[in-house]
Amino acid sequence: MMRRAWSRGPWKSLAFVLFALFARVAVADESALPFAKRVDLTPLATIAVQADGRLKCLSSFASEMMRVVSGPRAIADQDPLFTYLDMLFHPKAYREADVIFVKSAPSRVRLADALRRADPSAEMALRMESFEASGLISEEFLSQEAVLAVLEEMQVDLVRSAKVVDAIESALRVKDPRFLLSRLRIIPRGDGAMQRPWHGITTVIIAEEQASALDVPVQAREAVAAAWKQLVNGWLEGDATMVSSAATALAAELRSIDPNGYPDLRRLQWEHWYFANDHMTKTWIVYLAASILLLLGVVWKWPRARTAGTIVFALALALHTIAVLLRWYIAGRWPNSNMFEAVTTAAWFGCVAALVLEYVSRRSAMRSFFALGAAVSAMVALMAAHFLTVQLNPDINNMTPVLHDVWLYIHTNVIIFSYVLIFMASVSGALYLVHRALGGAASYARVGGAGSLILASPKGTPLEAGARAATGEVLDGVTMVLMELSFVLLWTGIIMGAIWADHSWGRPWGWDPKEVFALNTFLVFAVLVHVRLRVKDKGLWTAVLSVVGALVMLFNWIVINFVITGLHSYA
Repeated sequence: MMRRAWSRGPWKSLAFVLFALFARVAVADESALPFAKRVDLTPLATIAVQADGRLKCLSSFASEMMRVVSGPRAIADQDPLFTYLDMLFHPKAYREADVIFVKSAPSRVRLADALRRADPSAEMALRMESFEASGLISEEFLSQEAVLAVLEEMQVDLVRSAKVVDAIESALRVKDPRFLLSRLRIIPRGDGAMQRPWHGITTVIIAEEQASALDVPVQAREAVAAAWKQLVNGWLEGDATMVSSAATALAAELRSIDPNGYPDLRRLQWEHWYFANDHMTKTWIVYLAASILLLLGVVWKWPRARTAGTIVFALALALHTIAVLLRWYIAGRWPNSNMFEAVTTAAWFGCVAALVLEYVSRRSAMRSFFALGAAVSAMVALMAAHFLTVQLNPDINNMTPVLHDVWLYIHTNVIIFSYVLIFMASVSGALYLVHRALGGAASYARVGGAGSLILASPKGTPLEAGARAATGEVLDGVTMVLMELSFVLLWTGIIMGAIWADHSWGRPWGWDPKEVFALNTFLVFAVLVHVRLRVKDKGLWTAVLSVVGALVMLFNWIVINFVITGLHSYA
């Protein structure tokens, strides 16, 4: 009946009219879209560029360069590759535009106050209000005498503001069209030597007769030059069709210079996809959903919530695994050489460990708690990677030479594995403190963490499950399992780090800030072991020290890396 009514009634005609109307509007709006939305740079996004000793896709390289200029902010909601080229072809438009990011809020206030004093107009007040909120300021403002005087004062303060001035100078240098043009090393040599320096685009534009260009066939140089000139002319004329056609031709010509030695197109396409999709850090949303469901399951004893939370957690881990493997494939190395990689990979280690522990404890009251701790830890880690792109730089670069040591892969992975277990232990420890604050009994796992897991194994006697198990005992058992594992791994990592330091720096221990605070973290857990043997309220002190240990660990990862300079500053 409904189908016949639809076919006979006026609805079908109305739907057709509406579709035609909106289709016409869409076509009309297409021509009214700004140039940035009409131009198609997809072919250029996946060409290779040689930068910092490695070959990467042009879109990720452009993102890296624009991050130096505008930090985490997108300029006019433009794609970074478009902004890179537009900044190259229309430099005057970006002199007055607010595109340079100033990270420090106090520094923004100082610069804004200087400009307000120089120009007390209402228009300046509005611009400075926007600057203090977004952190973006124009080159024109930065070149004013009042601002230059403040920057000179800030440069002297090496502790608080010198880095801000250095970042501003780097942004000004990068946005210079001469610098942008010089970094476009997109022309491979025609002799198959991919590791030798590539040619910049200027080679075929203004230096075709130089000897350095002789290893590129003349026909190829002419074709690349013609495509590039068409791209530039189309850009200057605002002709999106010409630009899109030139981008396609340029990409094809560059790949044809050395088709056998050119980087694999699939890898470049995956790199472009990976960066275009925020490095898959939005997986934190899936971990958030898993955390909520698992928390409902363990607090309210809802079996369906536990089951759903476990399924969502497994889905999040699958996405997380894809992200780690994809970065490994793109970089050509295991991702653990900078802060972004260390944080995201450590979270992945924790989730894999939680999956194993969930299997071991599947018949006990501890089930779902390990997944909960891992989901919260991974959620926090991926949120930091997603939102703090200035601090956790997601760019892929070659490893520091000192890191090319077999002990790196052992020491670093063991250390970051122990760190995520410490954070997971603080989650269950915090839940124990909440349990006690709400009037819970002062219970604890009398057989410790390892003993609880042994009893929870299929070959042992399963721990009491469900509502019959004491909540405090379960939470304390989970905390102890994680802390015992992290205690062993952290000690092992410190010893391996000493071996690595002896290989790399000629001494096993040098009281470097990161070494000291890694040892401090270990000492917190050493204290916990002894305190647990002596105090009566073992569960409470274990929970407190698990949170303290996590805070010391976070201090080591945050303050030591970003504030205090040492030999481990790269990690």
